[in-house]
Amino acid sequence: MNYTPDSSPAPGLTISPTMGPVTWIYFSVTFLAMATCVCGMAGNSMVIWLLSCNSVQRSPFCIYVLNLAVADLLFLLCMASLLSLETGPLLPDSISARVYEGMRRIKYLAYTAGLSLLTAISTQRCLSVLFPIWYKCHRPPHLSAVVCGTLWALALLMNFLAAFFCVPFWHPNKPQCFKVDIVFNSLILGIFMPVMVLTSTILFIRVRKNSLIQRQRPRRLFVVILASVLVFLTCSLPLGINWFLLYWVEMTQDMRFLYSCISRFSSSLSSSANPVIYFLVGSQKSRRLQESLGAVLGRALREEPEPEGRETPSTCTNDGV
Repeated sequence: MNYTPDSSPAPGLTISPTMGPVTWIYFSVTFLAMATCVCGMAGNSMVIWLLSCNSVQRSPFCIYVLNLAVADLLFLLCMASLLSLETGPLLPDSISARVYEGMRRIKYLAYTAGLSLLTAISTQRCLSVLFPIWYKCHRPPHLSAVVCGTLWALALLMNFLAAFFCVPFWHPNKPQCFKVDIVFNSLILGIFMPVMVLTSTILFIRVRKNSLIQRQRPRRLFVVILASVLVFLTCSLPLGINWFLLYWVEMTQDMRFLYSCISRFSSSLSSSANPVIYFLVGSQKSRRLQESLGAVLGRALREEPEPEGRETPSTCTNDGV
């Protein structure tokens, strides 16, 4: 994560009228990112509404999905606000700069929370596969809610400390800001990412083994988790390593600027992809576009194996994650 000022345009930056290749790429990527943010906000808002209004029965895993959708929605809202402030600010420069910095901080909060929540999802599902008896019999009943609350609090604390040392309107301390950046990026890229990759790999091997030996279709929930992790690692990882590239790799200013733009678009795509994954995995070919969104979402998050030749219920189960 990049807690210090990045190479993105400042609010209200006037781009050269010559409209060179870098400028064209910037406007093209910005347009795609804004469109992606709008679609992603609509999709995540729908997921939040369905899970909040009992359209889908709650389960421990649904609690994770609800919190992940909130984090993605918050990230996309901040990203869209940043893009709007950069391309056509509607506020005075002094206010616009403060709003811009505030949106950046909230964006990093949402990014940290989404990364940690996705790591927790894959970890808990991996534990349920490796230790099924212990997991079903001894898992604390409110584990999912406690983990989600803890991860949000951790993300809030991390970003508060980063803002305290790095925000120019507070009490910026460049040496301390640099140290905070190193610690937090080591935590994110050195702990969260490896744990996510490890647990997802174990899940993939287990699903593949069952598919080959028992000739069973993988549970939709496994497919949802693996697809979400793959999309995150493919699309959102560039934003996570943005700090390292900008500080440790020799790049021209144009290359840094373009990489920053592309990483923001890809991270917006990652935060917008989960609702699409739920729909594609939960829908049935024979009844696609004929079912309610709640039924499709419930089937995607279903935890038991699907009975052969029968329709699956459209609610989450109350068993463990």
